[in-house]
Amino acid sequence: MLRLAVLVLAALLWFPGAALAVDLTVTGVEVTQATQKPDNSIKLVARRSTAVRATIGVSGSAAAVGGVTGVVHVFRNGTEITPSTGVAPLATLTAPLAPSRANETDTLNFELPASALNQLTATTNLDVRVDVTPVAGETNTANNSGAANDLTVVAGVNPKLFFTRINYTPAGLGLPSDAFIQPGVGDVFVKGILPVDDRDANLYTQGLFPSLTYTGDADGNGILDALGTDGSALLNLLESCRQLIVDNGLGATETTFLFGWLAGNPIDGNGLAGVGGRTAFGNTDPIRGQRSYAHELTHNFGFNHVTNTIDEVGWDVGARLAGNPAGNNTTGHVKPTNLFDIQVGGKLTNSAWIDTPKYISLLGNTSLGFGSGDTQGDIRKKAKRQVLVIRGQLDRKGARVLRLEPVFRYPWLSQPSPANASGDYVAEVVTTTGGVIRAPFNGGVHDDRAPDRPAFGSFNVMVPAIGEVASVRIVQRRTKKTLVAIKPSARPPALSITSPKPKSKLTKRTTIRWEASDADTARAKLRYQVAYSRDGGRSFVPLAVDVSDSSLTFDATQVRKSKNALIRVFASDGLNTAFADVGSLQNAVGR
Repeated sequence: MLRLAVLVLAALLWFPGAALAVDLTVTGVEVTQATQKPDNSIKLVARRSTAVRATIGVSGSAAAVGGVTGVVHVFRNGTEITPSTGVAPLATLTAPLAPSRANETDTLNFELPASALNQLTATTNLDVRVDVTPVAGETNTANNSGAANDLTVVAGVNPKLFFTRINYTPAGLGLPSDAFIQPGVGDVFVKGILPVDDRDANLYTQGLFPSLTYTGDADGNGILDALGTDGSALLNLLESCRQLIVDNGLGATETTFLFGWLAGNPIDGNGLAGVGGRTAFGNTDPIRGQRSYAHELTHNFGFNHVTNTIDEVGWDVGARLAGNPAGNNTTGHVKPTNLFDIQVGGKLTNSAWIDTPKYISLLGNTSLGFGSGDTQGDIRKKAKRQVLVIRGQLDRKGARVLRLEPVFRYPWLSQPSPANASGDYVAEVVTTTGGVIRAPFNGGVHDDRAPDRPAFGSFNVMVPAIGEVASVRIVQRRTKKTLVAIKPSARPPALSITSPKPKSKLTKRTTIRWEASDADTARAKLRYQVAYSRDGGRSFVPLAVDVSDSSLTFDATQVRKSKNALIRVFASDGLNTAFADVGSLQNAVGR
């Protein structure tokens, strides 16, 4: 009997055709943009970079089958959006007998080209078909195709992710390197995990205003205490800057975010963000900075810390994190389930990704243009000209308001904070006509550190108060306790700019001087914000914020060139706002 088996094996080896009774089938087609379930139940996002993974079944062979290839075709509402010849895989496959999603080389992998992604728009009828090329001697080629049909594609609105450089002077490290924070490097983790059009050149851009200098160091040790006054004051500084980023008459909205990068990692908690806020800051440590940015940004989207690993195999389209920067030890496309979710604190870039519940939740986030709020189409209808910007700081336990910053009201359109927001606190504005406007807010802040250290700190609320304001107070929502209240003085400040004069030419070192007076407020208590417009007053960027002096020197090379520039200075006496302009300025030295 043994002799017979040996003779049969020898015959199979002698006649190669007899050994190739192989049959390949497509047993699964998974369409993924960051994470996906095997049944493709996670919705896809319009114009987002997309991968297709085909699992190949092998029968009739005792070993893996090499040289497997094929093409993918994608159809939207029955019309093909890929080239008629299909799209080739990233590499040929040696098809294993027992494939695993956790292994990148166990599936036949495709990534869609830009020509197809441009046509990947909202639909409930996206069909993806993979055709596998028959191998030599294959016994049945009729089953070499597989498909994922009737997939849903949704369209959101990209947020505006602005970033700026911060010189944290107590650490003595200067400004962070542009090489690490530039688009295509600093934002790769963010683009990897967020459901956005990740090819949009305006998704992540540098705010074209002078870099910030920050000196806060309450205990004098050269380290920024994220959950203390150091961190909250920096978030407030960034929020003041965010309010002065104006595009064609439209100021801060729920989709406008500002992140501050610090050189190295002089932060005791790697970074900090307001939960549900719109500002954050973080480090430029090569092995953690990219993930820290994504971690803080998802705090801004409303998420708190978790402790779990990811629940589905993820995929980094384009393998953007591989060697970016060198030393982060991130390889390949596949994100295995032993990685941590983005909201696990204190992890390195190569140890994190995003779990599916969080990704699915983001698909309903109004800051990304999903859900009930059409943040793009009707923002100007919802915006109010008279929005009060109320900023301050709670103590770490949330029991007291440590500081209430001067309130500013800006003359451009802005989007109020959501009236249905969750949170333990309410900003209440009473008008002189008896109207009462209440805006809930969270007040929570989180750093990027393990173990979890939840705390309260910086807060920002934008309240649509039309008309004159009688009072502002911060109330604890549950107990109804008033934590702080202010009333306006009888007269607003008077303000005029004395230098530069209209039609002046701006230089690398341009000094702005102004005069302010207030009959019922001490001049020392006045606070100023200074903004620059390249188009005569339609668009603005900050030059300096929270200024207490009556002059400012700035570098005109750090803002846009203009033949019709304008500088605007705002003054607040606590609750009243005044502003003054100087226009027709010439800036030939700008960017």
